[in-house]
Amino acid sequence: MQQKENYNYIQAFKWIYSRLLKKRKIQFWILFVGMSSAALLETVAVGSVAFFASVITDPQVMFNSKYVAFFQTYTHLEILQTVKGLILASGFVMLGLILFKNIMKAVVAYGITRFGVLIEAYFGQVLLDGILRLPYKWHLMRNSADLVTTIMWRTFLGREFFRPCLLIMNNILMVAIMLTALFFIHPGVSMSVMAVLGTTSVFIYKVIKKQVDRTATIARDYQLSINQVTTMAIHGIKDVKISATENQFSSRFYKKAFPLARITGMQELYAESPVLILETIGFAMICAAIFFMLLLSNSSTAYVTGTMVVLAVTGWKALPAINKILNSITKVRKALPFIANEIMYFEEIEANAPPAGLKTSKSPVFEHQIHFNQVCFSYQDSDRHVIHNMSFEINKGDTVGIIGKSGAGKSTLVDLLIGLLKPVKGQITIDGTPLAREHLAAWLQITGYVPQSPYIYDGTIAQNVAFGVDESDIDRQWVKQCCTMASMDEFMEDLPDGIDAFIGERGIRLSGGQQQRVAIARALYTRPEVMIFDEATSSLDTKSEKAIQETIYSFRGKQTLIIIAHRLSTVKACDYLIWIDNGTIRLQGKSDKVLSAYEKETVAT
Repeated sequence: MQQKENYNYIQAFKWIYSRLLKKRKIQFWILFVGMSSAALLETVAVGSVAFFASVITDPQVMFNSKYVAFFQTYTHLEILQTVKGLILASGFVMLGLILFKNIMKAVVAYGITRFGVLIEAYFGQVLLDGILRLPYKWHLMRNSADLVTTIMWRTFLGREFFRPCLLIMNNILMVAIMLTALFFIHPGVSMSVMAVLGTTSVFIYKVIKKQVDRTATIARDYQLSINQVTTMAIHGIKDVKISATENQFSSRFYKKAFPLARITGMQELYAESPVLILETIGFAMICAAIFFMLLLSNSSTAYVTGTMVVLAVTGWKALPAINKILNSITKVRKALPFIANEIMYFEEIEANAPPAGLKTSKSPVFEHQIHFNQVCFSYQDSDRHVIHNMSFEINKGDTVGIIGKSGAGKSTLVDLLIGLLKPVKGQITIDGTPLAREHLAAWLQITGYVPQSPYIYDGTIAQNVAFGVDESDIDRQWVKQCCTMASMDEFMEDLPDGIDAFIGERGIRLSGGQQQRVAIARALYTRPEVMIFDEATSSLDTKSEKAIQETIYSFRGKQTLIIIAHRLSTVKACDYLIWIDNGTIRLQGKSDKVLSAYEKETVAT
């Protein structure tokens, strides 16, 4: 899968926004209006602080000013008719505005963060659902650790990208409105401040942009490698201990984690540099402007004081806002390589999405016969057929065994039969209906599968039997019946909590035979009509194998049984056998006939 690296933040923003639900788009514009209102309130509050400072410095001059006269004329407020009242009124207005704008800013901050996490939740769910629905053949070509990491990186679509984008908009609005207000108060000073800070900001952005992009890509690749090593070591802990490779794995981890620390440090340096540089230059400019007005201007003390306060407060508010803009831009650029990775998987999901209008069959699909007709299959990027021109029938209610040496193609045949893999040639039909995408869900609903190495997770027996079902929705009585049918009653009597007993990650508290019984109970939970046992006894000892065989054949006559086995003892009682050799059917027919020929071949070789 080709990695795309050339997304810029505008393209990435458009890509995310275009895929948002209508409800989220409306929320986005509500947030935008809220951010604009908060920015306007911030500017008005700054003006009220400047006005209050001027009133305190020279109350008589301000009392006689045209602005106060305007309010006195049109409001007729008694409090504005005295100097003391003006001081009190301007103080209360300033406090009210500051309180209101802070409440507004808090609401906007909450909205921005919540919106970012909502985006993560939405895209995370779409990503997980999409990956789970991708063809099984696609999964065979992927690293599971990379897929888990991809789901975890959903934060780079929300908090690490869209939230900084919203913060950029919020702070740009605030800075723009403040500098516009400053321009009307003192055009010369404001133009100088804007020119110097703007030029400096652009220069800093241009200098650090390439370094941010480079380090972000390197950091992403290091994190992928670290997750792969960690997943391999934890999942294969038994092999790690037996092979005494603890040092090798920890060394491989360190070789990736150590340079990642340096890269992360550089990223933080690039993020903090604009803050330090702009803060120094910004306050130097403010001081220069104040000195200019004090030494060269003939303005009144109240005007100079008010302007000084506006400049100081604007600097106090605008400089951190500009720093936040640059910080957010840096954060966005750091997220771009991760977003490219996420988009790559979304494109895979969209490319494999079912055609519009595809209707799925919900009716039963197996009443008479499963038919393989000249079926061929080869794995991706390979021209060699691992299944070649295979034809056979399985009648409903039959017990059919599939035998062959390791590598003969038995497991691939099972994956084709289940519907996980699609033939590259030929056709599989159920009662004459092709096993196509629109019928697959109905087929899987009536198919139970017991693998050689079942996946047992760290939960209770009930949770493992009702795999994937919310605990509140588990049919506990049916779980108990499935456990009984899987011959689990004997060992469950030793468990104090019965079906609520925790069995450990990968079923560590159960024997191999007991794990297989849990897998059989899981297959039975969906009430299948077809049961497929894929080498279900090959890794068991003789005693456990015999017990599982008895359990398997107890379903005879109740379900159609398909038993794949390497050990002939497992399939001796089958009605019909199919002998596979190098991806083709060597022989098929009654069990005694096929077993006799197979045993002769085995002895001869």
